[in-house]
Amino acid sequence: MRPGLRGDDRRSVPGLGGRGVPGSPHRSLGRSQYPVKSSIVLYLCAAAALSVPASSWADTSPWDPKFVDPHPLSDDLTLPLPCGGSMVFRPVDVPSGNGVLDDTEITIGRPDTADGYNQFIRRAYLSAPFRVPGHPELRRYYMAKYDVTENQYSALSGACAPPTRAGQKPRTGVSWDEAVTYASKLTSWLLAHQASALKIDGTPGFLRLPVDDEWSYAARGGMRVKPSEFTAPLWPMPDGGPEAYIAAGPDLGGMQAVGQMKPNPLGLYDMLGNAGQMMLDPYRLNRVGRLQGQVGGLLVRGGDFHANPDDLTTNIRAEWPPYNPKTAQPTRDAAIGFRLVIGADALGSLQATQEAQNEFDALVHKAKEAPGDTQAALAALKEQSQSDPATLAKLARIENALAADSRAHQDAEKKIFGAQVQALVALGNDIWEVNHAIETIHKTQAALGTLTAAQTQQIEKHLADRQKEFDATTEGYLELLEAASASPVIGEMDAIIAVQHDMLHARGEDYLFGMLALAQKNLESLHDKKTVSAKDIQADVAKIPSQ
Repeated sequence: MRPGLRGDDRRSVPGLGGRGVPGSPHRSLGRSQYPVKSSIVLYLCAAAALSVPASSWADTSPWDPKFVDPHPLSDDLTLPLPCGGSMVFRPVDVPSGNGVLDDTEITIGRPDTADGYNQFIRRAYLSAPFRVPGHPELRRYYMAKYDVTENQYSALSGACAPPTRAGQKPRTGVSWDEAVTYASKLTSWLLAHQASALKIDGTPGFLRLPVDDEWSYAARGGMRVKPSEFTAPLWPMPDGGPEAYIAAGPDLGGMQAVGQMKPNPLGLYDMLGNAGQMMLDPYRLNRVGRLQGQVGGLLVRGGDFHANPDDLTTNIRAEWPPYNPKTAQPTRDAAIGFRLVIGADALGSLQATQEAQNEFDALVHKAKEAPGDTQAALAALKEQSQSDPATLAKLARIENALAADSRAHQDAEKKIFGAQVQALVALGNDIWEVNHAIETIHKTQAALGTLTAAQTQQIEKHLADRQKEFDATTEGYLELLEAASASPVIGEMDAIIAVQHDMLHARGEDYLFGMLALAQKNLESLHDKKTVSAKDIQADVAKIPSQ
């Protein structure tokens, strides 16, 4: 068995309602779904619900698990709520290194230019606040497994009404301010009553809305999907296709309880459809591959139940105005809710501050290791300009720009090396498969016994073709190995290999660990000026057992 067998001006953004969107009602940015009077009542009730002092919460028995987590997983993180409630979070691991300033580059958006001002592909950089025990190269944040429900929202009211089935729908019709206030009130309650629950691996956390890049990374599946799958418009949906994962379309019949559809690879439910999800950061346009400078209105991700399911992808973004001029109130919509993440301070201690400065200084020093002629020219210009502060300031800006460019180049080299390692693993697996096929042909030939001349000729031709493929694939592996061994970041191989190991494990591809170990062994040999031959590679691959 092979080892690989396993307002009125609402933007008409597809998948988020608005005019001109198939399968959605006529909802617009400037129209509230509630009359002015009921909208104001809703606002006053919501504000009152979140202003009850913590001391008024009664002790109650824990909620039935069906009102907390219909689909429990072993690595869930559960935070208590007032009135016996709970909220469940999923870990989202990010391969960002073990330094305070380390992060990882991700690519989000769609590569075509349709709706490009809104969804065009761009680079982003992501890290996370919490360490992953035993994996120093990983960082982690936690995202709520489900949207905040009516039951969970009401738990902060102080009334402690028992949860209901109807209350399992997402809490919608709240403003951005109310969603932020809910996160703040819940954090305060936890710090007052269950402070240890918010302390993760020794790091104190707090609750907030997700930012756009966190949501995009988690919605696409993070480390649980292959790079090619991460850049696809939808995460892999093997069990029934989009209709089994996305709660949207006229057949749905309206908003449904959380967790009715299948989850994404990270175990997150309703990331597309059902209720739109508000982000912590505001909406910004896309200026051909980067965010444009103007800060806009509310950013809503994921679409909602009104949308045509075919229009919903992980790239869907929509802007809403923060305020409704017709009600003179913050914008609320019956199809928009929110979910929370657990974050933490970027610098939680004096020690972290010093570590950040030390890492920054080391990065700058390394980045300034420009070619000798460049450094000499800058030094000469500085010497000549000692009496001219303006020129010295310009030279400092040039030097800092060169350092930033050099740092970016180093980051790119690490990314390239990681991709080369991934390719070596894939090629190693191909070599294994061809070798396994050749062995199978030999065994079959032996089992058949006496053969006709025609049969023998056919088998020999098949063997010859496979042998050519075997040798060609091995040659390709050797060429890639030579290129990767010349990488300027080869000295950081252990950390980069560790990240690749974690990514294989996250995707359930542990059977490729042998190929990864072989790639590391071969890279170390070439780095130490040792010879690696085609026969060496083929012999080592043949020793890797099937799983």
